[in-house]
Amino acid sequence: MNRSYLFIPGDVPRMLQNCDVFDSDAIIIDFEDAVSYEEKDEARALTRAFLTRYQSLKPEIYIRVNAPTDDQTLFTKDIEAIKDLPLSGLVIPKMTKACLKISEDVLSLNALDLKVIGIIETPDAFFDLESIAKHDRIKGLLLGGEDLTKSLGIERTKKAEELLFARSQLIMAMHATQKEAIDTPFTDTLDDQGFDEDTQFAKQLGFTGKSSIHPNHVHLINEVFAPNQAVIDQALRIITMHTKTKSMRFSLDGKMIDKPVIERAKKTLKKALLYNKIKEEDYENLQPD
Repeated sequence: MNRSYLFIPGDVPRMLQNCDVFDSDAIIIDFEDAVSYEEKDEARALTRAFLTRYQSLKPEIYIRVNAPTDDQTLFTKDIEAIKDLPLSGLVIPKMTKACLKISEDVLSLNALDLKVIGIIETPDAFFDLESIAKHDRIKGLLLGGEDLTKSLGIERTKKAEELLFARSQLIMAMHATQKEAIDTPFTDTLDDQGFDEDTQFAKQLGFTGKSSIHPNHVHLINEVFAPNQAVIDQALRIITMHTKTKSMRFSLDGKMIDKPVIERAKKTLKKALLYNKIKEEDYENLQPD
C-alpha cells in the first residue's frame, strides 16, 4: 500500500530521469492532462525509451492514460505504447462502470494483467462506486478534486469543504473492499500550511495515501501517512502485553484494551514495518508462538 503518488508529465525527460530520486512510493507518468494533444506521441516515445531501461523496483511506476470514454483511439495508442513495459499498473481517468468495461475489454484483448487505479472525478461515478471498487482489476481509487468541482460548477477551495462528501464516499467504498483510497492533490504549491492541514485532514478521514503534483509535497505525505513514533511505541506496548498475556482483554495504563484496539495496533506495526519505521526482527519477536 503506497502513501504517496507523484504525477510527472510524460513529455519531460528531466522528470522521467529523476523519478527514482523524488522519494515517492509511486510515480504516475502522465499521458493525459499534463500533456497537450500535439505532444502525446512524444510523451509515449520518451516514456517508452526510459522505461525500457528502467530496472528499479522502487518507486512503483504507473501510467495515467487517456480516458477511453473521451477518445478510445488515444487510449488504444497509449496501451500499444506501454503494453510490454515493466509497469505496476495504469491510472485511468474519468472512471465509471462504462469506462471500466471498455478498459477491461482492451486490456484483456492485449493480454495485460495490469492493476488499475481509477480516478473518480465525475458525479455519475459515485453511483457506480460499489461495483467499481469490487472489480478484481481495481487496486485503488483516486479522487480527482479539480475535475469533480468543475463538473459540479463550483469553486474548489483550499479548505475543500465542498469535497467532504465525495471524499467520505470514496473512503467508505475502498475500505469496504480493503483497497487503496488515494486523496486528490493539493494544487497550491506555495501554501505550505494549507498543504499540511489538507494532508493531515485526509489522513484523519481515512485515506490510505495522497497524490501530488509537486516533488516538494512527497516528504510530508510520506511522514503523515506512516505511523509516527509515539503511535508506534504505543502499538508496541499493546502487542507486547497481548503476546505476554495471550489475552484479547487487559488493562494498560489504566485503560481497557480489547480486540479492536489490538487489531489497530497490529495494523500500525505492519505499516511501520512496511515503511521501515521498525526493524523486521523487532516485528517478528512480537508475534505470538
